[in-house]
Amino acid sequence: MKNRLLLIIFLSVTILSALEIPAQEEAIPISVSLTGYVENPGVYQITPLNRLSDLLLLNKTAALEQTKVLLEKPVEVPKPAELLSPPSPEKEIEDVDRYEKNRGLRNIQITRAGKTVTYDLLKFYRLGDISQNPLLKDGDVVFVPAIKNFISIGGGINLPGEMEFVEGDQLITIINLALGFTFDADISKVQLYRYQANRIDYDVLNYDLKANPALFDILLKADDRILISCNSEIRTRQRIKIYGQIKYPGEYVIDANTTLYEVLQQAGGLTKRGDLKRLVYYNENVNADPDPYLELLMQRSMSEMTPLEYSYLRNNLMQLKGKYSIDPLKMMNSEGKEANPYLFDGDRIYVPEKIDMVWVSGQVKNPGMISWVEGKDWDYYIQAAGGYTNNRKAGKGRIIRSNSGNWVKPGKNVAIRAGDTIFVPAQTDRSMWTDVKDIVTLTSSVVTIILGVRTFTRN
Repeated sequence: MKNRLLLIIFLSVTILSALEIPAQEEAIPISVSLTGYVENPGVYQITPLNRLSDLLLLNKTAALEQTKVLLEKPVEVPKPAELLSPPSPEKEIEDVDRYEKNRGLRNIQITRAGKTVTYDLLKFYRLGDISQNPLLKDGDVVFVPAIKNFISIGGGINLPGEMEFVEGDQLITIINLALGFTFDADISKVQLYRYQANRIDYDVLNYDLKANPALFDILLKADDRILISCNSEIRTRQRIKIYGQIKYPGEYVIDANTTLYEVLQQAGGLTKRGDLKRLVYYNENVNADPDPYLELLMQRSMSEMTPLEYSYLRNNLMQLKGKYSIDPLKMMNSEGKEANPYLFDGDRIYVPEKIDMVWVSGQVKNPGMISWVEGKDWDYYIQAAGGYTNNRKAGKGRIIRSNSGNWVKPGKNVAIRAGDTIFVPAQTDRSMWTDVKDIVTLTSSVVTIILGVRTFTRN
């Protein structure tokens, strides 16, 4: 009788433990080696959605220390002799600055299946050239060199200063990487300072790019210095900048009576993809530390961004210093008669692209962007994302509004809007089912042992 009872218990437990329990589905990680002139060379575990820029960003993130596996023989990075002694906290800060200033971004090599391809990541950062920021694959070896040669540009240019020089650079290349001419640039007066063979004396070459546009294509040399003259009369005037989904983006001269509506009209109005409802209007002079990376992201479409970049953009726009609170729809519908502020020197206007997508993230089987369908509710997008994982925290999901960043609890009368984010949080504590499953597994093992002992004893 006891044996029969034990057999029934064993069979019941075995059946229960054999039930198919859906496990949490996660993106399969890939391993990528990062070498060269970087702070933490090693092997990193990332996702197939990560690009080259993500790898360099994550290299500096403390959170990644948990996923980074140091190489058995770390790549030796050239270091000054003084760095061989134990570094002080001040020296560690200097080291970070040294890497930032001398890390080459324009000759990054990715070796894949024995083939090496060179990428100019600076063209991605400054120009949004996505072809220079490839998706990474398992087994890739990424080599980041130190800068060998510099070139400088100044004057009537939007981003003056030094930058890395690579062989084959043309004048137009450096102008573009410096984000183009300022509105007051005089391109008829361009000077090129070039060292002679003795590396002491230099020649001054004068170019009139306005009269001879072919000069844009001249080849440059390492250590060249380019100076763009400026029109002093124009430089004293107040100016603003408008960019994004606008027909004629750029800098505009204003006076004390120039309004936002007038500038939008002067810039040709919005493109067909421009989203007036999400217009961002702020003053950069309020921002103590301008973020050039944020500026770059604001000039690109969401489809060109990685999930990490999109999250960075969203969070920063929600916290943007100097942001004005206006009602652009009311301004446009009234033709500037209402909600139409006067502009100030340093104002920035960004018109984002219309987002016809809904971002579903968190504990769903296939997180990502899903096409927005008017009238569809929370359940529709959850099912479109493959349904919930087994690790979701029931009843804690939220809708994050694209225009405000506010968190909204889903409900029957809560509409999902284009650009919204649906977030399903994970279950942080052990669920009851997890505890039951562990108990069942343990009991099954014990019963199996008991039955095995009894069978052995009987025989």
